[in-house]
Amino acid sequence: MNSILDTYILVEIFFALVKYVPVTLGLAVTSMILASLLGLVVMVVRARRIPVLSRLAAVYVLIGRALPAMIVLYIVFFALPILLMIFSETTGKQIAVNQIPAMTFAIIGLTITTGAYLTEVFRAAVQSVDKGQTEAALSIGMTWWQGFTRIILPQAAVFAMPLMANQFLNLIKNTSIAFMITVMELFGAANVLSANNNRYLEVYVVVALLYWSISIFFERMFLIIEDKLAFFKRGIQP
Repeated sequence: MNSILDTYILVEIFFALVKYVPVTLGLAVTSMILASLLGLVVMVVRARRIPVLSRLAAVYVLIGRALPAMIVLYIVFFALPILLMIFSETTGKQIAVNQIPAMTFAIIGLTITTGAYLTEVFRAAVQSVDKGQTEAALSIGMTWWQGFTRIILPQAAVFAMPLMANQFLNLIKNTSIAFMITVMELFGAANVLSANNNRYLEVYVVVALLYWSISIFFERMFLIIEDKLAFFKRGIQP
């Protein structure tokens, strides 16, 4: 009786695909860092109710959460070069649009989508901190920004970390859509390999195990970070 899965082929496929893991991780980590910065800025703009900007921020969050990540990626991939060409013609500054790597467009698209979700994560986390602490910071002479960065943000990070972990794990899976704009990451490489050798089951079993392993690793990492941040919640000095 023939085995459903050929072990030798599985090992061969593993070594063919594992070299694309850094591409997937590069996409996910870079997008997560940029999305965190974007989400934090947008959250502050909305919290401070800055005229005009707060309305634009609200629209961004609404649209960013409503549109599928693939739609955002396609819009960035096709619209951004056109905007850059218009800017180049208007200002006279030469921009080599054709030389911009597809990876850049993928990072921008994933950052926009993830940033919208992280904005709401950060908003909920900040609101979970007692408002009296902000008032206490202002009463002792701190500026709003000093109170926010030194007192509110560290405590909010404790509440935000589990949700950030979920967003990052989703982001790792969402990197698979980058193949649609020619970025050869893990899932894209799996598609090409399976089409070449017709070993669809073996290829997708291996790629599933790789995604699973990556997710478990980063889930553990976030748990360690969450534990390190817990002293802010307990009020214990590190």
